[in-house]
Amino acid sequence: MEAILIVFNIIFLLSCVSISYLFKKNYPTDINSMIGYRTKRSMASKESWVFANKYSSHLLFQYSVFTVIVQILLFLFFGGKVAILSAASLWLLLLLTTLFLTELKLKNL
Repeated sequence: MEAILIVFNIIFLLSCVSISYLFKKNYPTDINSMIGYRTKRSMASKESWVFANKYSSHLLFQYSVFTVIVQILLFLFFGGKVAILSAASLWLLLLLTTLFLTELKLKNL
């Protein structure tokens, strides 16, 4: 059972960091309906689109690295179950924070 938790923790860890890193380095520069930071404000203009994708992907990468650090510490001190549940919850909260902060910046753009 502990081996499965280790695998899940590693998969979550790698997924968070690698996906956010890819978006940080290769955010979409053309407005589209398939990939990128897609909200009404971000799709209003090319300038808003580029800003929103660049800003949100940068934040998400930072938050993902932070989540991984927390996950590793939780795994070491409390075990796999606590680590994966806490890290997933934290990452979701930080994802919502990314949405809120990006929309706030777009509103003031």
